[in-house]
Order: sequence, then structure tokens, then C-alpha cells
Amino acid sequence: MNNERINQIKASLNGLGTKADEMYTNQQLVDVLKEFQSALAKGVFEKTHAENLRERDLVLHFEALAKEYGLDQTSTFLRLKSNLEELGYTIGSYIKGLNGEKVTRRALKLLSLDKGVKVLYNIRLEDEDAEAEYDAIAITPYGLFVIEVKNWGTSVVITQDGILKQNYGREIVYDLAGRMSIKQALLKEYIGDSFPENYKNILVFPNDKVTVENHYNSIPVFCGGGISYKIREFSEEGNSLTEDQITNIEQAILSHHIIKKELSPVNCDAIVEDYAVLMARIEEASAAAKADMESEINEFAQEADAKKAHAARPGRHIKIKLPLHPNWKKTVDRVAGVTAVAVPAILGGLWFMRKP
Repeated sequence: MNNERINQIKASLNGLGTKADEMYTNQQLVDVLKEFQSALAKGVFEKTHAENLRERDLVLHFEALAKEYGLDQTSTFLRLKSNLEELGYTIGSYIKGLNGEKVTRRALKLLSLDKGVKVLYNIRLEDEDAEAEYDAIAITPYGLFVIEVKNWGTSVVITQDGILKQNYGREIVYDLAGRMSIKQALLKEYIGDSFPENYKNILVFPNDKVTVENHYNSIPVFCGGGISYKIREFSEEGNSLTEDQITNIEQAILSHHIIKKELSPVNCDAIVEDYAVLMARIEEASAAAKADMESEINEFAQEADAKKAHAARPGRHIKIKLPLHPNWKKTVDRVAGVTAVAVPAILGGLWFMRKP
């Protein structure tokens, strides 16, 4: 194995990918892992548009290369394939979460422009007993609203116990009632006496084509992008919070907000190691195959040259074509006519001369 080449490939990926002992935000994970995936793709595809390729494209193309040179069943490739799939899944899931944030902001854009309304996004609260993530918290003069956004498929069931289920490709189960109760408890803990009487948990499906079979009536459920209008309807019950109270609630929440960071679920160091080894092996196998092909071409050329040399040896019958005179046909006819007369006469004279 070419250790020098392996080290060169590793060096080309130096500084890319996540570190095993470093914490990342969701956005940081997406940015770092996408850059890492793009660098791997460029090495495999050797094309500048590799950053636009999906994880599936990368795995399939790498697998085709490994299979071409008989490396697709090696432990190195199988481990690399598994880690590359984990890389792609992680990027996809975090991107989906970030897209959910954009959907939430877009859905609440109109409400956020209302005078006296504060909307907080991606809040994380925790204490020694529990933790919760909030897609959005709307603090309005007419109450406090916690908005849970689920960007799910087209068929959802909410059971009598408040369990959210989806069977679209694979089953997803979410304890809606349990999670919303924890979110309310943490807000009460940190807001304290300023916690408003008018408090609502709201479940939103941005997809207006989703079908919700709802057997749980404790949490309002809305579909589509009209959530701002729905929340405004609660203003008819009258204002219960002053401007100062709204500001105090906002500050209490933000002061206890924890920026979420976590370790990367992707083992980038293992990917680099296996990627470098496999690429070096593929390059060696490719070079060997190219050398074999060139050798076969050279042998064929030598055989062809030998045949030509054999055909050109002295003593062999060689056909020589001379240029023909324009009147060659007339000449042949004349010779044929003379021959037809002269040959019998000569033969007859010879016969006569032999008579005794």
C-alpha cells in the first residue's frame, strides 16, 4: 500500500469535518459537514460541481468505483459506506430542522409586525429536571402563546392521550401533551409572578394539505400559513399584559435561554482514514489496469509489425502493379489477332519440316 499517497489524501482534508470533542450549534454542524462532504465528493468525482451532489450520489459513485476494482466487500469500504450514509442523514435532518425554523418565521411574520408583540424563535430552556426547545414563543398584549411547528407528511393522528403519530414512510411518534406540559412548566418557573393567565399551546402544520385526525382537544391545531390570523383572534378576549410586562417576560425568557450545542454524531476522523486508504487502493488498481491495457496494446502492435516484416522478406511472391497505357485494350486485341494467325502457321511449318 502506498502510505505516502494515503498521507497526501489525508492532508488534503486536513481541518475539514467536525471534531470528536467539540460542541456545535445546528447551523454550525450543517455548515461544517456540508463543506466536508463537498471535499469528499470532489475527490471522488473530480468535478467542480461536486458540491451540488447529494450524499446518495457520492455513496453510489464511490461504491461503483470500489466494485470496479474488487474493493466493495472490504471492511474498509463497508465501514466508510456506513459512515458516509450517516453523514448524509445528519446533514439532511439538520437542514430539515433549519427549514422548519424558516417556515415558522414566515408563518408568524405578520404577527411579529404587530405593535407590542414580541416573537422569540428557537428558545431552549432547562433546569435540573427537564429541558425543552421552543419553535416560537409569541408574547402579546392578549396572552402568551407557545407555537409547536411540525413539518410532517400528509396524514397525522392525535390520540386521546395527546400522542402525535405519523405513518408516512416510517412511523414517527411524539408525546405532544407531555412535551407541551414541560414547556409550560419551565416558562412558569422562569417567568414567575409575571406568567399571564391567558396562556395557549398551539400546534401548527405548515402544510395546508395535511389531514389531521384529532382526538385530543386540549391544544388547538392549525394547518397552513394563517397562524398569525388565528392568534390575533384571541385579542377579542381583551388585553391582559402591559408593555412593561411583555418586556419583562421577554427578558426573563432570554436570560435563561441556552444556546444549544452538541457533539457531532458523525465520525469524521474515521471517514478521512478509510477514505484515504480506499482512494489510494483505487488509484493503485486503476494504474495497474491502465498498465495492463498498455502492455496488451504494445504486444498487439509488436505482432502486427512482425507480420509486416515477414511479408516483406526477399523471395516471397510480390505482386507489382504497373500503370496501364490508355490504349492497352487495342494492343491486347492486336496481339491476340496476330497470335491467332502466326501460331498455327509456325506450328504447321514445324510439322512440315519434320516430315521425312
